[in-house]
Amino acid sequence: MSKKVIIIDDNLTSLNMSKTALATDGWEVHSAQSAKYALEILYDVAPDLIITDAIMPIMGGFQFLKVLKNNPITAKIPVIVYSILDEKNSKFYIKQERGEYYLKKSDNLNDLTSLATYVTQMNKLDDKYKYEILKRKLDSKNIINSSIDPKTNAQPIDKNKLMADFKEKYDFTKSDDKILSDIFSILYPVLDYNLCVICVENFEKNEKTAYFDIKDIILSTIFQNDIMQKLKANSSFLLKKYAPNLKMIVQEEELLSKISFDFEYKENLTGQIVFYSKERSKWTSDTDMDTIKDVLDDFFKARYINRSSHVVKTNDLLNKYFIDKLDFKIDTQNKKQIYCAIIEIANYRDLEDAYSGDEMDYINSRISEQLIGFVSDDEQISRSSPDEYNIAFYAKDRAHARQKLGWILDLINEVEIEEGKIEVLIGASDCKIDGQFNFYEAQKQAVAALESANSQNRIVIYGAE
Repeated sequence: MSKKVIIIDDNLTSLNMSKTALATDGWEVHSAQSAKYALEILYDVAPDLIITDAIMPIMGGFQFLKVLKNNPITAKIPVIVYSILDEKNSKFYIKQERGEYYLKKSDNLNDLTSLATYVTQMNKLDDKYKYEILKRKLDSKNIINSSIDPKTNAQPIDKNKLMADFKEKYDFTKSDDKILSDIFSILYPVLDYNLCVICVENFEKNEKTAYFDIKDIILSTIFQNDIMQKLKANSSFLLKKYAPNLKMIVQEEELLSKISFDFEYKENLTGQIVFYSKERSKWTSDTDMDTIKDVLDDFFKARYINRSSHVVKTNDLLNKYFIDKLDFKIDTQNKKQIYCAIIEIANYRDLEDAYSGDEMDYINSRISEQLIGFVSDDEQISRSSPDEYNIAFYAKDRAHARQKLGWILDLINEVEIEEGKIEVLIGASDCKIDGQFNFYEAQKQAVAALESANSQNRIVIYGAE
């Protein structure tokens, strides 16, 4: 006799794939697109195993696990939580609800069938136990209502963890499509949308780009253009290709839930985001949405501060700082030697964790002011990443260069912060190439010098070949 399994997943595509894989492996498969329905068929099936998704409306996988394990009639049925959620946190909740098995969703369904076989071998249910389940056709409504508080039927969003996950992606040296792809991968498990659109400004082109993340629908060109028009976006970027045979959405009314937010910083629009779902009243927790807004506000603010800082300003003095690359206007015939230096704020990530976005904005502006004030009119400075600055400057010799770089350390140390101090490392190289200026070679040498710098020897100068 084949073993019986109930598979619970509100995502129809994922559900069908799991059903096919288990049925092909010889299982008698029963499926449910909600945990509530699974509880209704449980006493008719008496399964050997239950496989459930984690994030689902009304009752999630962890809540389902709690109901199952708190009921002595069903407590012995083994459960696999099959989800895209982070493994560490999922295992914490599974253990809390007296479950044991977790598997991260992937395209390799052999992992699922293998684990299903292993779990049922380790947790064999005898016929007497299954008979007791079949005999006790309890009212699943009473079980649901008595076991779950409708006000707390979902795990609240952990703001600190969500903020930490976001900050791991604050690498603004990457392109927007790569950063936002990572952001979508964090947002989707939390909100389980069918369509999410993030619209941000491309400062270099002075235009707005809309980034689309689509799940289990096909987005028509008509609807895509309509969204872009409402967001006043000039271009769009679809981050993934999606499976065929899905419903095509032509107009907004076909998606039953929508929630959108605009974000501002110092009266400047930093970003816009819109969530859509095929389900009605999808997002009902005001507390969770406030958490989402706070985390997104921090992200859009950080992106705005970083991206806009690379736009050329009108002030001549600031022009020397706010540029992407050095433009080689340095007088190579000057009798003094030219040096290239890379200045790294070594504890920048720690500062980001300790201070708010506004406070980091102030700290960055103070560092910038100090460095801009240091360079003369015929020297150049640029910011290559949030924690690094490039400077090309003159010095009479290596000793003079070390002295000037020491002044830079002192200037940055003058920037006051509430706790501790700003830690600075500097790598530099001279550009003496037989009278020919070679900034690129000097920059490579400066990178190598920076890698050699440490808290005991914070300034390292190499010589270019």
